[in-house]
Amino acid sequence: MSRRLVVVLFLDLVGWTRLAEHVDPEPLQQLLEQYYEICCTTVEEHGGTVEKFIGDAVMAVFGADTSREDDALRALRTAVLIRTGVGRLRAPAADVVPVEIHCGIAAGEALVTRSARAGLRIVGDVVNLAARLQSSAVAGEIIVNETVAQLAGPHYAMDPVPPLTLKGKAEPVAALCVTGEAAVDGIGDEPRMVDRRTERRRLRRIYHRVAGDRRPAVVSVLGPAGIGKTRLVRETVEGLVAAGAGPVAVFGNCPSYGAKGTYAALVDVLDGLERQVPACAELLRTDQRVAGVLAGLRETSPARPATAGPGPGVEEVSWAARELLAAAAATRPLVVVWDDLEWAGPSFLQFIAELTGALRDIPLLTLCVARPEFDGPDGPRLDGDEVIDLGALDPADSARLVASLASGRGPGEVQPHDLGLADRVALYSAGNPRFIRLMVEWLGTGRTVDEVPPTITAMVGAMIDRLPPPARRLLGAAAVIGPTFTLEQLALLDETALEGTVPEGTTPDETAPAATADALARQQLFRATADEGGYRFIQQPVHEVAYGRLEKQQRIAWHRRLAERGFSPGFHFEAAAHLLGGLRPDDSELPQLARRAAEALLAEGTAALRQRDLPSAIELLERALVLAGRGPGRWRQVAAIRLSDALMLAGHSGRAVEVVADGLRHGPDDPGRRLYLVQRSLLAARLGTVTEVAVEELRAELDGYTGDTGAPGDTDGTNDPDATDAPGDTADRFAWCRFEQLRMLLHLARGRFGAAEKAASAALEHARAAGDAYEEDRLLVALCEVRQWSPTPVPSKLAGCAELVERFAADRFLLLPALAARARCLALTGDDAGARVALAEAGSVVDQLRLTMGGVLVDQVTGLACSLRGDHARAERHFRHAAEALEAAGYVSVPLGMRVQAARECARRGRLDEAGDRIAELLDRREEMDVRGRILCLSAAVLIAAGRGRADPLLAEVPALLDGVDDPCLRGEVCFDLARAARLLGDDAGARAMAVAAVDSYTAVGATQPLETVRAWM
Repeated sequence: MSRRLVVVLFLDLVGWTRLAEHVDPEPLQQLLEQYYEICCTTVEEHGGTVEKFIGDAVMAVFGADTSREDDALRALRTAVLIRTGVGRLRAPAADVVPVEIHCGIAAGEALVTRSARAGLRIVGDVVNLAARLQSSAVAGEIIVNETVAQLAGPHYAMDPVPPLTLKGKAEPVAALCVTGEAAVDGIGDEPRMVDRRTERRRLRRIYHRVAGDRRPAVVSVLGPAGIGKTRLVRETVEGLVAAGAGPVAVFGNCPSYGAKGTYAALVDVLDGLERQVPACAELLRTDQRVAGVLAGLRETSPARPATAGPGPGVEEVSWAARELLAAAAATRPLVVVWDDLEWAGPSFLQFIAELTGALRDIPLLTLCVARPEFDGPDGPRLDGDEVIDLGALDPADSARLVASLASGRGPGEVQPHDLGLADRVALYSAGNPRFIRLMVEWLGTGRTVDEVPPTITAMVGAMIDRLPPPARRLLGAAAVIGPTFTLEQLALLDETALEGTVPEGTTPDETAPAATADALARQQLFRATADEGGYRFIQQPVHEVAYGRLEKQQRIAWHRRLAERGFSPGFHFEAAAHLLGGLRPDDSELPQLARRAAEALLAEGTAALRQRDLPSAIELLERALVLAGRGPGRWRQVAAIRLSDALMLAGHSGRAVEVVADGLRHGPDDPGRRLYLVQRSLLAARLGTVTEVAVEELRAELDGYTGDTGAPGDTDGTNDPDATDAPGDTADRFAWCRFEQLRMLLHLARGRFGAAEKAASAALEHARAAGDAYEEDRLLVALCEVRQWSPTPVPSKLAGCAELVERFAADRFLLLPALAARARCLALTGDDAGARVALAEAGSVVDQLRLTMGGVLVDQVTGLACSLRGDHARAERHFRHAAEALEAAGYVSVPLGMRVQAARECARRGRLDEAGDRIAELLDRREEMDVRGRILCLSAAVLIAAGRGRADPLLAEVPALLDGVDDPCLRGEVCFDLARAARLLGDDAGARAMAVAAVDSYTAVGATQPLETVRAWM
């Protein structure tokens, strides 16, 4: 069996019923024999096969065993010759109509089978379509479908007929009527240049502007597949190098197969920089972090097994790429070509856009090469300085290209004048230079002119059929693996089948996969890669056609085997599930296969989420959710929750809520309903719309669910509302993990940092018990941040920071909060030098990864450190910068708190009037602040009023607020404010009481630096 593009011809005698009614059976049989002879002879002469006779109807097929580039043309010629031959036949009776035929021809994909009992069989819709077209034709007509017209149209004139409403077809079918042979257009007097001089000059002009001004530019080169985009760019760049212009040129190709959003093209570019630029090679040798990013990108290539770790995050990758590109462009202009960008996922396009946007001070020419749909209304695009659109070559230029390619061949090869080759190839190519080049190359291997392919699909199919069986088998297996593959991966699929049998007169080595792959590389179907035993498809159509010709059952088996061995399991399981669903939708294995695909996509989407690659995460998780099905199930629940997380982080809060609401529609008896309810409340908490009453009601529902192992309850008989014991079921633990996170957010909003820390710790315990690394990472960072304000002693906080520094050494985005927390703790203990080191490292991460919100965090901690050592001017500046950045990002509550901190530092500098005015303005907005900001604003107002000799009535609000807050450092700072205010107002007893309270607070947490300040004041 094989799947292939075939051309099916149906023809039938007109008026056969009338003939049978008026003619004796014996002369009628003689007429039939003559008719059959004409049909069989003509079909066989043109390389076709008569598949069956049905009374006076004949079905023939072209391309069943071996595809030819002109199968459609052969079928048309066969039909015309049969029509002519049958028209010469004489009816046995003079009073009946002349003998005529009507004919239908259709081209399309079919499954070709042969068996001893049934013989040749063509299975597919193309057979029914050809029969219906034949029924629609009147006497003498040949009706064809659009595919036949595309394949053979240049040689035959055709007129469209009104769309046909055919039996069994839901929609009308476009068809054409053959009216005769077509004339071939001549060559014009003023043909355009084949080498596209205008586009070359334009690219050279842009490059010289970039090199001269030392300013970057982005150019998009657009055109259909095979039109010559890559050739134009590559030859222009190589011409610049040859002319002494001196650029460093590197190329990255985006794969068209497998998961999008990968960095395969970036690896190509960075590898090229390492090879060509000594400074880049030296940087990779001396900077282990940059080298580690490149190594991590290679390890997470889609052609390799999944690793335990998620690899470098998008921020780290962007930083390393900037470092290498900047190093390369330090002495010479740089040209970076991103090819085949139509296959790039949104994450990678976003990466390129941010990369080019960040490199504004170097001579960098970025060339983005893609198909036209890349720049369409619904397609992704990169904003560039210029766009170059490449159209098809006109027939004259195409003929000149054919002549140029053919004339370079040696004696005995195809020459440009052979059998009108130039004109024929030019017509069939439709102005596509790549197709012309491939056509001429295969004609040069000894094929005849009649084998010239009419389209790239037919051409590639014919090319594949000419290969030896082992090569065809290997080509199909490689196509399942992807655009790049290795011999090791091929061996995983089917070793004996790939090797095939050893033909007589050859040695085993000649048919081994390595030898076969090398032979295909010499024929320019593959190109060797840097990986050991690695290859890449050169032509995308070759990959697509080779894949499409495989039986679906074979594709399913190979996709499954690759997935089970850990090679891009999400993609391969998903492909297998879709294929099986289309092949046998009621297959009992389909639900399990879909579940495995959903599970793999969920894992890959979660890994992308861990790396903050949100576009890829959303795409993968949406696919996982589709495969998980509409009903309840653990994988659907987790995929929905992860997807809502990704959407929320990407700013699509409405869509995040919809995903959870869809899960809740499964009904009250679905065990996953509890998880969806928790996630809904968690989203509401992040949007600031959840209440403590709602959380307690949710807790009651969770407590009432026994699950598989019993309901959670008190662990120590104390009825402590913070003490829970989740059952062992993973999904149930996930629900309790998310519930504890909900409680953490609620406690934080009310300034209960100790309770928030306890909830975060409980959530972390559930995540670890469930083996959920994604939740564990998030909660470790959250716990580190919450602990900064909790009653946990500083030494314990520092120990937690050390754990995170080690865990997130390879992902500095997650490392940043640990560095900031360490700096804060060190500053509180008086280790100013240690705090400076931690802040310097944190600042370096912010600068290199361009983390705006990370800069806010560093400013906040730096402001605290400066304030503790008495540098209040710098402290004020840092708090003000933090507030401005947060306000620019659209935040309200937190930046108001930063404004309060800045005003307090202004007061500490002795500028009481200015500070008082600022605090007075902020007091009017204190209801918009969080608890922390509100308390600091009130205590500052009390202290400033005391400095002016009056007691502020706002003092009465402070104790009540302070009682609800368990941040020892905040309590210490506010109590010290009240102590100084009391002394200024002459209340020495009150001052001492507040100072003692401050000392107790600082002592409890181990904040020695502010503690010494208070004691010195006392």
